[in-house]
Amino acid sequence: MQFVALIVIIICLIAIAYRDLKTGLISLAGILLAASLFYYFSPTETAGGKTKRLLDDVELSQTSISPGYADGFVLEVRIHNNNHERVLQNFTIQSSLSDCNADQSQCLIIGEETNVAKLRIPPGQARDTKINLRTKKLNPIQGAAIWKHEITGVR
Repeated sequence: MQFVALIVIIICLIAIAYRDLKTGLISLAGILLAASLFYYFSPTETAGGKTKRLLDDVELSQTSISPGYADGFVLEVRIHNNNHERVLQNFTIQSSLSDCNADQSQCLIIGEETNVAKLRIPPGQARDTKINLRTKKLNPIQGAAIWKHEITGVR
């Protein structure tokens, strides 16, 4: 449906530009501005309602952390799309590293990073991905290093 509407708009713009170039260019600029505003205000990780429901349909599993390049880490994770109607893409993942005591009753967050995994996951499927976590030089961990990962946005 969107494709048909786009074709109709293009044909109209060509017809207008053929008769009056200035009006055609102004119309094209207006359509590009409207499309940009539509894209900018479409639901993202900061919106509520519909996007909140999408976050409930996403699940992380099989997470593992390994040393990466230049004092960084590599997060390997499987992202599940439990929504059976919609393809999900562009996942915002927040990772935090905590220094915890032996019984993990007291933890201090010593590093956080937010990354976007640009994946397309069809309904009811999962995809594996690797994400580089770039951490600044961390102080030595006194207790146990505990990583937590959370999806904070879906598009």
